[in-house]
Amino acid sequence: MLAIRLRTRNFPAMFLRPFLAIACAAALATAQETGTLPEQPTPFSVWLDLIALSKPGAAKPALPIWFESFQNEPVAAKDGEPPKTVYRMRLRRMPTLHREILLRVFFDDLPGVQPSVSAWTESGRELFRGPVMGVGAGLPSSESATVPLDGADYLDIAVPGDGSNIRGVLASSLKDAAAKQTIDFHPAAAVADPFGNLPEAQPAEDAKLFGRVKATVDTGITRLSPRGETTGTTAQWQFELTAQPLTAIVTFEVLNADLAAPPVVVANDGQPGYASIHWPDLADPGYRGESRPLEPALRFQYTGWVRAQFVVPGNVLRSGINAVNISLAADSGTIAIRNVELQLKHNWKHFDYILTPASK
Repeated sequence: MLAIRLRTRNFPAMFLRPFLAIACAAALATAQETGTLPEQPTPFSVWLDLIALSKPGAAKPALPIWFESFQNEPVAAKDGEPPKTVYRMRLRRMPTLHREILLRVFFDDLPGVQPSVSAWTESGRELFRGPVMGVGAGLPSSESATVPLDGADYLDIAVPGDGSNIRGVLASSLKDAAAKQTIDFHPAAAVADPFGNLPEAQPAEDAKLFGRVKATVDTGITRLSPRGETTGTTAQWQFELTAQPLTAIVTFEVLNADLAAPPVVVANDGQPGYASIHWPDLADPGYRGESRPLEPALRFQYTGWVRAQFVVPGNVLRSGINAVNISLAADSGTIAIRNVELQLKHNWKHFDYILTPASK
């Protein structure tokens, strides 16, 4: 048996501050001596900046071995369909490397000009067509598609209009990996997000487990905008409870969330607070900067859906009608909310707790 003992020391603050400053300076000096950090290799993935590539004389990007060429072309109106723009990714067939790719499209989610992804053979036979991306929220967004490659010679990303609302594409090879998961509980996501974002919520019937009651409140899309725009700054959801819970968690997904100004949540007459958001890795191309007048720091929004949660103390809720309000933070831009869910914690036969004596 191996015993590991962790020793801690309480250093005086006046010693700790200079020590941290010296350590940071040493790290900076080392970085300067060795040059910039090497970029993590991603030989089977590519980021396509479609705005830059659409300009005349744009430099061709370095492509993975499976990616032969990229082009975009306008398609005239035909058979009653409006004109569109097609971004074509021509492939090399490499079944020993991969049989699927993850294709994530970054776009402004405008009604009527939402992209779709399809796979084709050289003879023009369609092998795959994914659903139209987006929900028409009128906000910058991104969505992923898992595209099968068996027999495919090229992939098309088609969008009505001139394609100016398509910002970029991330394409990455997929591989099968064995994973263990419990039999009784929620299954793992079919595809692991490369940047750690959580999968989209899958609304289900109300369910009870180990004293927890989970219920879907609303699956619709609610848009919140700053004052002066057409939609309001606050949305309210009401629900009825048969008994007061010990505690509760409100979960929802938010689009175009501001890193420095997440949504504000309040239940009934409780204390308002910022929602806790599961942010993906900062390497995710979904982060977009915004420079505002008189603000010294660059702001960032995440142009995709992320999961947010807010803890509601049990004594704030009551038997009968309750309300949860989600509002824009003071400096936030427009956001959208979907898949509002409520979890309630009740007592059960194996409930564990401790009693802390009052301090003298």
